[in-house]
Order: sequence, then C-alpha cells, then structure tokens
Amino acid sequence: MRTREGFTLIELLVVIAIIALLMAILMPALSKARDQARTLRCRANLKQYGIALRMYLDDNSYKFPDAWTWLKSEGHQYVRKGEIPDGVLWAYLKALDVHMCPKFNMLAKGTTWQDTAVSYVMNSYVGRGGEIWSNWLGSGVKGVTKETEVYSPSQVIVFTEENPWTIEGYSIAPFNDTHFTVGHAQRQIDNYATFHNPPGDLDRGGANIVFVDGHVELLRRLDDLDAGFRLAWPKRELPYTPTKGMSAGGS
Repeated sequence: MRTREGFTLIELLVVIAIIALLMAILMPALSKARDQARTLRCRANLKQYGIALRMYLDDNSYKFPDAWTWLKSEGHQYVRKGEIPDGVLWAYLKALDVHMCPKFNMLAKGTTWQDTAVSYVMNSYVGRGGEIWSNWLGSGVKGVTKETEVYSPSQVIVFTEENPWTIEGYSIAPFNDTHFTVGHAQRQIDNYATFHNPPGDLDRGGANIVFVDGHVELLRRLDDLDAGFRLAWPKRELPYTPTKGMSAGGS
C-alpha cells in the first residue's frame, strides 16, 4: 500500500493562515506587555530616586538638593550621553541605567533629546533656597528649602517625567533640562509626561512620579492644570487664586 508523504499545498496554506491569525491575535498583547514592562522598569528606577533622596536629606539637615544642580553641577541643561554627572545627588545614584526610562529612550529617538542620558526631572519649587524660576508666580513668592517646610510629604512630588513633545492646551515646553516647572490653568509651562499606559493615544497616558516621602505612583494625565500644580507646590497656601474648582488653601 502506498503511504502518503508530506503535505498538500492547500494544507500548507491552511497552516500558514492559522499561524498568521494567531500572530495577529498575540502581537497586540505582546506589545502591551512590553510597554507595561518599560513602565515598571521606569517605576523601579524612580523608587531608587526616592531612596537616594531620603539618604541625601538625612545627610544634609533635610535640605533638598538644588533642582538646577542635582545631577549637573554647572547650569541646568540635561545630561548628555558620554557626560559623567557631577551634581550633588549623583553620589547617591551612581548607575547611569537608573536615570533613563526605557519608554522615554524609545520615544526620544530622532528628536532633539535623543542624546540625553537622564530622562527624569526635579520639581523646581523645592530646593534652591526657595527661589522660583523666573519669578513667574509673582514678586516675593518662594518655594521651600527643607523637607520640614513641605505641607504634606505624601502629596508633593519631587521627581517626575516630561514628554519629548508639547501638547496644545497642556504644555508649552517639552523635556529640555534637569528641572520641572509645572504651570497651572492660568499659565502653561512644563507638564507631566503622558506616555505610560496610554489608551491608544500617547497624549492621554500618564507619568511616574516620586513624592517627598519616597513613594512612587503612576499619575494619569490631569486635564485640571490647577490640580497638576497643586501636586508640585510644596506649601499649603497656593500663590494664586485658581479659576475654578480648588480653594487657595489646597485640597
């Protein structure tokens, strides 16, 4: 009796079609899993930031590092690849891979910021002797210098992320330096990243943030720009009167 060998062309085409169908089903799930892994890696990086900040505060009479020089001693431009950071917090974070979010690194390719070695930024309203960038909040308005001056350490951020692009109605400045100066509803400046776990739109995702007490959260995009400012402003009283929905005394 003659035995059958191999497959017919139709059978091969059926197998190929089944494999293609399975790949079409699995690829989105695999892509989402890779994206979530990048977010988790970034969150782990920022947990190290929280630990390093705690050590720095304990060693420096609870004074915050300077948002201009926390990683780069001269100026406040971002740290480029090939440069060795020499700022005050570098001694507590001497591992370059902990300073780069893999998601940011992927998104920054082909942009002005593709040469950065650090993708995280520091809240400019803490440290610097309380001085505010450009005095944009008004003459005489100051932030804080020490941890003990922060009204609620579990509700005020120290480190976060920015997008390498701007979003109309949300931000007017992309990632471009070492500090984070978030605006509010009456004036847009910097704003939190939106590229983590986006619902199909990179402008609608979130950012990892480190609070003064050291804990890390994923912050979903806040369309209420006053609420975004409240997260960064370290004092109980706001330095301006919100246009709606929030008292000047904070939440």
